[in-house]
Amino acid sequence: MKKIIVFTLFSMIGVLAFSQQHQYYRKPIVQSDSSMPLIKIVKEPHFTINFHSGYSMGLGSTFKFYPDDISSIVVTQDGANKPNKTVTYDNPAKGLGDGFKFGFGGSFILNDFINLGIDFDYFNSTIKKIRDSSFHQKNMSSAPGIADDYKYAERNITSYKATLLSFTPNITFKAISRPNWFLYNKLGAIITFRPNSLQDDITNSTSSTGWQGFYKDSSNSVVKKYKWGIKNPAFGFMGAFGGQVKVGNNVRFFAEVQFSHIVFVIRNRMLTDYVVDEKHLENTFSTSQREVVFVKSFTDNSSDINPNAPTQTIIQRIPITYIGLQVGIAFQLK
Repeated sequence: MKKIIVFTLFSMIGVLAFSQQHQYYRKPIVQSDSSMPLIKIVKEPHFTINFHSGYSMGLGSTFKFYPDDISSIVVTQDGANKPNKTVTYDNPAKGLGDGFKFGFGGSFILNDFINLGIDFDYFNSTIKKIRDSSFHQKNMSSAPGIADDYKYAERNITSYKATLLSFTPNITFKAISRPNWFLYNKLGAIITFRPNSLQDDITNSTSSTGWQGFYKDSSNSVVKKYKWGIKNPAFGFMGAFGGQVKVGNNVRFFAEVQFSHIVFVIRNRMLTDYVVDEKHLENTFSTSQREVVFVKSFTDNSSDINPNAPTQTIIQRIPITYIGLQVGIAFQLK
């Protein structure tokens, strides 16, 4: 009986020892198992900077700088008969808002759907209008020694150049979002500091006087330059629809279609140059001839004109409206 009890005790001790040894070897295997994947959530950058450029086209409301839609005037007269006048009208094809722009900006990722940003832009737009005029009078006289033919031709080129240096606070709404791309809408307010507008009027003319087939020719050139004073700052708004694509680690490419509208409130117009055949004559004009100020209201009294005071006229508001394509590259800051 004792032998059975002793055998049983030794058997139990052996089983316990074996089980302890088995557990000893299994524990490190569990603790050192590196085959299980580690899940680590990477923190998304909140700040983004971008560099962009684009081209815009002016819309129909930007043509108010042009004085009229006349492209040519042709007058002919035969002897003492009544002159025949032909006027051609042409709808301007370009307006202020045509041109390239470039800039940079930054944004803050507020959440998965909204970004807050600000863009700084430089935009230069130039438009030009050409008017041709001519006058031809023939069979003027049959008397000897008196001119019997006269021709006059003139080309006037009026151009405007607007410069916009602006910043645009904006908010972006993500419409469709995926890990590598998203579509968005953007709304912003445009604030333009020191808006600038220049006007050039260049008139080149030629004349020819004939007598029995012999002609004497002459030419003339007049250049007038004006500077428009714009209320500072000028305000407007912007709307855009675009998309952004991930092209690298923290680097994204974006493209968007923008609609922008800015209003110039005219304060004054100053004649800065008046050049006739390369001779500067702007200082020969009085103040009332050189400068026009735009006011809300005024009273005109023809008997009380002060040549030393600017001429007054009613305030004008010039809209600069354009639509364009803008592309750029954005960098997410770590």
